[in-house]
Formats: sequence, C-alpha cells, structure tokens
Amino acid sequence: MKKLIVLALMVVLITGCGEAKKTSETEENKVYSFTYNNMNFVLGSEFDKSEYGNETSYAEVPSCAGLGVDKTYTYEHYEVTTTPSNDKDIISNIYLTDSDVETKEGIKIGDSLDALTSAYGEEYEKRDNAYTYTLDNTHLEFIVESDTISSITYYIDIE
Repeated sequence: MKKLIVLALMVVLITGCGEAKKTSETEENKVYSFTYNNMNFVLGSEFDKSEYGNETSYAEVPSCAGLGVDKTYTYEHYEVTTTPSNDKDIISNIYLTDSDVETKEGIKIGDSLDALTSAYGEEYEKRDNAYTYTLDNTHLEFIVESDTISSITYYIDIE
C-alpha cells in the first residue's frame, strides 16, 4: 500500500513539474524571438494584431503547408508572417528589413560576419551564404555577402 501511495505521489510530482515548465518565460528561452519597442514577437506564439500597432501594408497568400492563409504584416523596420494553427494565427516568420532594428544580441543588417560569430558563436549551419542558428524548432538565419550581413530572418518549422 505504501508503494502505491509513493508511486501516486511521484506521478503527481512529475506531472506538476511538467506543467511548471510550460511557462511563457521558459518557452521564450527555448525559441528565438524578436523584440522591438517593448513588443516581443515569439516564434510559434499566437499573433494578436491589436498588440503590435498598425502595419504599413498587409498581404495574404495560400499557406505553403496547405493550412489556409498565411498573412504578412509589414511594419516600418520588419515584417511578421503568420500561419494558421489550431484556429489561431501563429508567428511563423519575422524578417528584419533595415539596420534600424537588431536581434537581442545586438546584431543588425550591415554588421560583419565577425560580429555575428562573436555574438552567436560558431554553432551554425552554413548553406551557401546563409548562416543559420537553431533553437528547438526555431531558426535565426543571416545572409552574409562580402563578410557583411545583408538579411536577417527568424522562422519556425511548421508541421
């Protein structure tokens, strides 16, 4: 009987610990996110347009994953693309459009490859001129031309 009670307590503790790990702070540490003017865009999280202000343009295209309609919201220094998932629009892609914005580590368009590897390290996948860093199912990709960053994109794997 004591073994049964101990086993039941262990199941409750393990389940409880599993739930505790699902906080937004923990999730943000496992995935890439972009912050601008105190607004945090977390890949894979629900996009609520009202939280991010008015976009300068908006476009819809059929989802590549065949899930409905992808929506792209263009703002002054970046673009956010959403993909439908479980009746919500989730942030699937963030594209930085100029050097007026930077990653959390301080890297922006126009910075050098040396600055990139100093900030993010050497643990990247290199394909042609793309340097891609991965956290869980999210990616941060830098296009480097002539040792200078020309493009920065955050994206998530969509199933």
